Amino acid sequence: MTLRSDILDVFQSASRQAGSEILKLFNGTSEYDLKDPMQVLTEADLRSHEILEEILSKEFAGFSFVMEEQENQEPLPKTCVVCDELDGTALFSRGMKEFSVILSFLKEGSPYAGCIYYPCSDLFLLSEKGKGTFIGENRIRLSQGGSLDRCILSLEINNTFQDEDYRWISAVSKKTLATRALAATGAGFLELLEGKTDLFMNLSGAKVWDFAAGVLALEEAGGFALDKNGNPLAWDKVRMSAILGRDSDLVKEVYRYKP
Repeated sequence: MTLRSDILDVFQSASRQAGSEILKLFNGTSEYDLKDPMQVLTEADLRSHEILEEILSKEFAGFSFVMEEQENQEPLPKTCVVCDELDGTALFSRGMKEFSVILSFLKEGSPYAGCIYYPCSDLFLLSEKGKGTFIGENRIRLSQGGSLDRCILSLEINNTFQDEDYRWISAVSKKTLATRALAATGAGFLELLEGKTDLFMNLSGAKVWDFAAGVLALEEAGGFALDKNGNPLAWDKVRMSAILGRDSDLVKEVYRYKP
């Protein structure tokens, strides 16, 4: 079985259409511009934006939209559609396949439904509040327990990190079994929910469109998320940070090593 709802049906159709266009432009290397020192922009981002905006504006008429490839005002609307038109653009531009299209629906200030589509594998990660998380046809329930020294830690690192961020991830990494770094949040959530990793740290530079769908999927599967200050995640601003894990005790243990 898989998860079905009116919102997710629209999200799946829209993300697959955007993903199809992205794949047409995926040829190993892509020309790109820099929106800022850490944000890559390709033609695929813009084409995906056009497709999603056209489809979703009809299906969600009257709702606000928060999208990576547009200007967004804070505080963000409590109820809105949130879009990352192409997550992992840097990987896409270098011919790596871990990019995705991420769509979510915020309802009354928190994620209610989420869809992450991985075009290269034609795979969906779906979740809805109170209805669970599915990867393809399989419902996901994360294992609980364990210790930090048996964990694989996943990181997303960028040039917005401060020295204390590097000290923190270094301290945690030394306590884990192994550490890997990604440049795509959607891929990080997939690995965490597939049980390939146990913890995921993104301390700076991430945005609401990176996190909304994945955090809902994580929590619906039994996982846990806090911001870098140890607080519940807030969804009223664009920029975010998060410590994410399959188990609340593992997440809380990470804070023992904060500088």
